[in-house]
Amino acid sequence: MDTVEFLASVEFFAGLPEKSVRRLAVNMRHVSFKEGSIIEDAKSIDGLYVLKRGIAKVTKSSSDAPGVEAVLSILREGDTFGELGLIDGLPRSAKVTAMSPVECYFLPRAAFLIALRENPGIARCMLPTLAGMVRTADRWVGELFLGP
Repeated sequence: MDTVEFLASVEFFAGLPEKSVRRLAVNMRHVSFKEGSIIEDAKSIDGLYVLKRGIAKVTKSSSDAPGVEAVLSILREGDTFGELGLIDGLPRSAKVTAMSPVECYFLPRAAFLIALRENPGIARCMLPTLAGMVRTADRWVGELFLGP
């Protein structure tokens, strides 16, 4: 499966016309990470990562209890991280740790912003996925504080 085909199968890019996926794919590069920490929380955003192979976990550390962290998500092939910072440019809000060797496609934020300026429809196609992420986080917080 080539890069464009793979990206077209990723939920974050669902609904994008092939031309738009191809435009984004041209600006992506392949990056690999060894098992261990990938990106710490509160670091500046550099772009979007799409897992091609491997498993990673997303965790959030407690500010009240040092050394305590919650696992927010387990990422697998086709999952993404860095989505919110890709859009708003703010520092990361969680830590992503490789649980095995991880291979990703990486889209730099600057390249994404150029593609977005050229084709604002890209944002329209990504909004449902971002809304889904917010709803999942909202549900998770509700269960955490109020119970299932």
